[in-house]
Amino acid sequence: MSELQKLVFGYVGLLALLALTVGSSFLDLGGFNVALNLTIAAAKTVLIALLFMHLTGTLPRLAVAAAGLWLVILFGLTVIGR
Repeated sequence: MSELQKLVFGYVGLLALLALTVGSSFLDLGGFNVALNLTIAAAKTVLIALLFMHLTGTLPRLAVAAAGLWLVILFGLTVIGR
């Protein structure tokens, strides 16, 4: 797959996820709305990380995983401190 095709795929994918986000704002799903929107946001994040940030090697993925773990630790410490 050429680089231009990857970028077009990413653009179309992000537009589709944007349409899902906007569409979900018109639905009254109760507490499920938050979970749905967070899932869509996570999909957008993965798409951007893989296509635009080129996080395809082992070391960059390890760095992202370590940063995510550190973020979870900091959030956990914030919740425990209350």
